[in-house]
Amino acid sequence: MRYARFLRYVRRAAGSAAGLLLVMALLHYNSLAQRRTNPKDLSARFIKLGMSYREGGDIDNALYFLNKGLNLAKQTKSLYWQAAAYEMLGLVYKDLRDKDRAVSNLLAARRIYNSIISMPYGSQIAIEREIEQAQMMDVRNLASVPANESLLAQEVEVLRNQVDLLKSENEALREEIAMLRRTEASPRSNSERINNTTQNTNAPYNSAFNVEPTGMLDEDTLENMQGVTSIEEGLKNPDAVIKLDLENNGMKKLPPEIGRFRNLQYLNVSRNQLSELPPEIGNLTKLQVLNASGNQLDIIPPDISRLQNLKQLNLSTNLLKKLPPEIGKLGKLEFLDASENRLTQVPAALGLATNLRTLYLRTNSLTTLPLELGKLKRLRDLDIDDNFFTDDELTTVFTIFPDTNIISQTQQGAQTGEEQTTEQQ
Repeated sequence: MRYARFLRYVRRAAGSAAGLLLVMALLHYNSLAQRRTNPKDLSARFIKLGMSYREGGDIDNALYFLNKGLNLAKQTKSLYWQAAAYEMLGLVYKDLRDKDRAVSNLLAARRIYNSIISMPYGSQIAIEREIEQAQMMDVRNLASVPANESLLAQEVEVLRNQVDLLKSENEALREEIAMLRRTEASPRSNSERINNTTQNTNAPYNSAFNVEPTGMLDEDTLENMQGVTSIEEGLKNPDAVIKLDLENNGMKKLPPEIGRFRNLQYLNVSRNQLSELPPEIGNLTKLQVLNASGNQLDIIPPDISRLQNLKQLNLSTNLLKKLPPEIGKLGKLEFLDASENRLTQVPAALGLATNLRTLYLRTNSLTTLPLELGKLKRLRDLDIDDNFFTDDELTTVFTIFPDTNIISQTQQGAQTGEEQTTEQQ
């Protein structure tokens, strides 16, 4: 677009001094454009960086950059670097003693090497030893690790989360019963109750302050109402604050005083520099919407499980390497966005959040999804694009979510004539 715009200016000013200046500017623009990194080169840089992190023992960053490089290699149809990424991922998983993923990645690398390399003694031959070693890992581990230990541990964890979820639901039910009893004991007449209900339902909420504590507002009302824009302002009357909008405030830390807003239903702390959320976040038991996207969060406190009214949770564009299993205890959660993080796995307990309708996991380092997520019968939209799933893993995902709209990564296409390359010595 900018290039075309320059051409139009040059034509209009042809033959003039201005035209000459524009031509010079255009040439300068082209020289800058030529300096931009080629996507294939960027893919190679990511993969080499991942290799360096593996050598340094930083497995998390190794997986992160190798998956980035692999996805970029797929976009640019660079088969050699796809194979290189698969091979290095296989070695990383071999370091982690994860036989299945190690073998799967190494076999994927060998398939591509076989299709593009014709020279004897190339990578397609060298990788055979790596595959053999990966396939033998369980033989050395059988004496010390029971075969089903990992599976049993996952099942125990899921059962524990189910018990905790039932306890939370029981507590919420007791609170509702107590509230109903208090309402029945009130001396107000039926007509007063009807009038107050109508007022709460139809009144336009233009302020995030409420003189009297209100009931739970619908999400559209919360989204459109004005929010209090500073914690200091809200602390003047914390019980009256319904919506707190702290987006792009330059905050590096969310103070523990956030827990004083006990009637808060909407909290936006996106586009700041937060590295953590305080445990006091769990005091916001009426919270329905929490937007913490665009920060530097690398961990979510387990106290988030106390947000039993939470419906929307946005954790996108952070530095999260994992999600807490306590998210599975959020019985009312309908929307979860954890895209653009560094996730290498999803907790099986997330399958307990059975009201979940939308799940975004785009642009992470995921290689698989737990089968327990198949319990999410209400899930309608699942975005797992820009991750690292083998064809077999993707088949499994589509199998456990037969009624879900799934956005997945573009599959490896047929080899083109331009990709018939040979490995450099």
